[in-house]
Amino acid sequence: MKIHFFFLSAGAAPIFPFLSTILKQRGYSSIIVGLIFTILSFIGLLVRPVIGAITDKYKCRRAAFILSIAIMSVFISILMFIPGSDEQTEINDTDVIKSPLFWLFLSTITIFKISAVVAIVMEDTICVQLLDKDKTKYGNQRMWGAIGWGTMSIVSGVCVDWFSKGLEYKNYTPGFIISLICSFLDMYVVSTIKNVQTTEIKTGPSNVQKVLTKIRVLSFLFWVVIYGMLLSFLWYFQFLYMEDISNIYHPETKPYIKTIQGLSLTIQCFGGEVPFFFLSNFILKRVGHMNVFSLMFFAFAVRFYLYSIITNPVCVLPVELLNGITYALAYSAVISYAAELAPVGAEGTLQGIVGMAMEGIGVPIGSFIGGYLFNRFGSISSFNIFSYIALAVCVIQTISNQLITRFSKNDILKEEVSN
Repeated sequence: MKIHFFFLSAGAAPIFPFLSTILKQRGYSSIIVGLIFTILSFIGLLVRPVIGAITDKYKCRRAAFILSIAIMSVFISILMFIPGSDEQTEINDTDVIKSPLFWLFLSTITIFKISAVVAIVMEDTICVQLLDKDKTKYGNQRMWGAIGWGTMSIVSGVCVDWFSKGLEYKNYTPGFIISLICSFLDMYVVSTIKNVQTTEIKTGPSNVQKVLTKIRVLSFLFWVVIYGMLLSFLWYFQFLYMEDISNIYHPETKPYIKTIQGLSLTIQCFGGEVPFFFLSNFILKRVGHMNVFSLMFFAFAVRFYLYSIITNPVCVLPVELLNGITYALAYSAVISYAAELAPVGAEGTLQGIVGMAMEGIGVPIGSFIGGYLFNRFGSISSFNIFSYIALAVCVIQTISNQLITRFSKNDILKEEVSN
């Protein structure tokens, strides 16, 4: 699983974080970019719970796992050969929608996204099952994904800048090639995983429904939705913001902006994610899942505020250390808490529901709002607005968590619904 996490994240690093800038280079406006990410995110609304339920029932997690990575490899290959428009000016939104090239590109990345969602649901479900009773150790496994992401993001960023010397646009072909190689290697690794689904299903849909009626669980899912909103703003619009401040304040950084962006991901991973994934087991056992959420929302508020006052893209780099809290620690809390709540035999179903809340509901809402704010107020003001939103959420979540802890019955949800 550690090797898989490494290769899957290493293969995603040259594509997903750079997708917004690839779209912008094609001449698409912030509205179109936000719309595309909204569509991609809504895919997870259906795919995550459906694939979790299907693989729980038919015990085909391993087959779905291998097939999803194989499909990703195929569509990475297709992406490399879709011609780019390389527009120097923004294309009218209506003309974009009418373009067959736009629909070809959107269809390709949509299928790529679907296969990636399936792979993520399977990897999380399989990983926490293999961990058995030590589910809070999920972060120690997932840490290797951060290492893969951090390594290949800087490598791909440097390669794109190197192969784009003398060009008026960025040549992303090296990134696609790196991604394809990692996907092929990952396919082999996943094919060697054995006995990942041996537990007989002992609970039916009614027991999952019982879990979903608990105030603790409903509260957890609500905050996961908000978490997805904040993540989407970071995932899909940070690089556009970095290019904006480069163009406005420091145009001398434009020739190597992809290197700076790649380095920002490397710092996110090695300076933030790796240590916090490693420490997540220790922190979660002592602090608690919902208290980690409070810390995460506060870290988002600080991070977004710092973005709103920075004028040099290089100065963004130290801020990326906060990714250890806003992603690694928080994501470990999400996955391990969902695993603790899941009835026996329905682990994939509940992981799918939690993933749906985050990436199927939260992320598309955040993508849509982010696209609107960027188009209406610009990148700097948008991050300032989101910083206050994150701070308000932090206060509300902290108070509600204390009230739930004080007034709700402190039951063991998983054991209750399984009996």
